[in-house]
Amino acid sequence: MRLKDKVALITGSSSGIGKGIAISYAKEGADIIVNYNQRKESANKVAEIIKSLGRRAIVIKADVSNKDEVDNMVNKAIEEYGKIDILVNNSGITKECLLLNLSEEMWDKIININLKGAFLCSQAVAKKMISGHIKGKIINISSNNSFMVEPRRGPYCISKGGMDTLTKSLAAELGSYGINVNGMALGTIKGTNIAGDFFENKEIIAKIIANIPLGRLGTVEDCVGPAIFLASEESSYFQGETIVMDGGLTILEFSD
Repeated sequence: MRLKDKVALITGSSSGIGKGIAISYAKEGADIIVNYNQRKESANKVAEIIKSLGRRAIVIKADVSNKDEVDNMVNKAIEEYGKIDILVNNSGITKECLLLNLSEEMWDKIININLKGAFLCSQAVAKKMISGHIKGKIINISSNNSFMVEPRRGPYCISKGGMDTLTKSLAAELGSYGINVNGMALGTIKGTNIAGDFFENKEIIAKIIANIPLGRLGTVEDCVGPAIFLASEESSYFQGETIVMDGGLTILEFSD
């Protein structure tokens, strides 16, 4: 087991990629903090799965864009487990919108959850890692939209570009404490609900697949291996890197 007796906090782990990572970490021997903001029932189900694997799990509600709620979540986790070894900043939202018509409220909501949330969680957890002399791991779930923008997804793309730079900045500051900070820039991953009914649009999905060299969308299961690698000692000399995992979508300038 590569994560035996580690403690991992995965934000937004009631469903999708966060759920998959949480369960995979439990299978590798970690105890888990399942975070949610709205899907309480789903979060409890994830915790039950983790417990069935013989690992401990607690469920904590917190809006990652709210500093008080983040600090409360981290403090509760420390009270329960005594430490946090791994943080996965997975929480994120998106909305189809044009920048010229975008409301300030929606801009703030997307940036605050996707980027500010990653900052607040990283800050709170890193302080605990440093005070506890934990050589921990912080993993930011980014997107290939951080460097390959998509029309009508401006705030999301901007937030992920900021997350990639946050990864580098945190890596530069935290490396001397033995804390690894890295990221994963994901392509189009089915089995997620971040984009609403996006995956039901067969025409758009067909166009995306036509531009992916591997000829398929990604899955939650595809995200698990890299997430375990970045959380384990196998990645101990990776620092400030964002691994691109999109089936090769961004390596092509033009498709056939």
